[in-house]
Amino acid sequence: MADPPIFLLGVGAQKSGTSWLYEQLAAQTEIMMSPIKELHYWDRRFRPDFFTPRKTRAILRHLVKQRGDGVVAEPQFERVVMDCDEQYYLAFFRSRLKRHHRVLGEISPSYSILSADEFRYIRDFLPFHTKAVFLMRDPVERTWSQCRMHAKNKAVRHGRAVSAHDLFRKSAGHRKTFARTDYGSAVRNLLAAFPREDVLFGFYETFFTVDEVDRLARFIGLDRLAFDLDAHPNKGAELERPDKADWDRVASGFAAIYDFVFETFGDQVPDSWRRGS
Repeated sequence: MADPPIFLLGVGAQKSGTSWLYEQLAAQTEIMMSPIKELHYWDRRFRPDFFTPRKTRAILRHLVKQRGDGVVAEPQFERVVMDCDEQYYLAFFRSRLKRHHRVLGEISPSYSILSADEFRYIRDFLPFHTKAVFLMRDPVERTWSQCRMHAKNKAVRHGRAVSAHDLFRKSAGHRKTFARTDYGSAVRNLLAAFPREDVLFGFYETFFTVDEVDRLARFIGLDRLAFDLDAHPNKGAELERPDKADWDRVASGFAAIYDFVFETFGDQVPDSWRRGS
């Protein structure tokens, strides 16, 4: 009898290569990743203060009216239905699981804001051996990448011109920005909820190598993973970097996070984290 599949829960961090990781995992025949990369199920449930409230019933009625009865089998419809009951989350995966799948899962980077108790709930709720993967990126680089993304999104989706540099200057002390970069809390909460061998920690700056991909393969119980290492993750439009004064001011707000990561991971921390801007 084949071993039961492993559920891989990607918990972040945002702008740390999780989109690349999702795409590479989803391309493997032995792996079934959610057809929607960021389901945002558990963070919306446990941390609704981070999101605009969703008018679930109105959205469902609109989707049915717009697309007809067949919409009930579409991933976007299923994601909204999950608001009604956690069993829909489970059914979302079970309905897609095939015999040849040895791994299934999803990646929602903002799961990194969840508490130890919330991670324990997920682990106990899922009827699979659940493992977590958490990628980290230099805190200031991650923040700058996030600001560039937000500025681009506002321009494309809302037609609003917003300066990424202004967003970066305002990021110091911003609650949500800090929460998404609080690697100390994320690491401690993950290790409080999962056995150490069930959590894989990696770094954006050094993760995209054969050795790291092989480490991930062993972690999820596969012989190998055929990843495209030439696909550059998170490569956005080039912008002039913030000036050193702004960079250092934002960095100072993350001093405790730098200290925690250096103390916890030692030589595994990429050299670029120590060089700063």
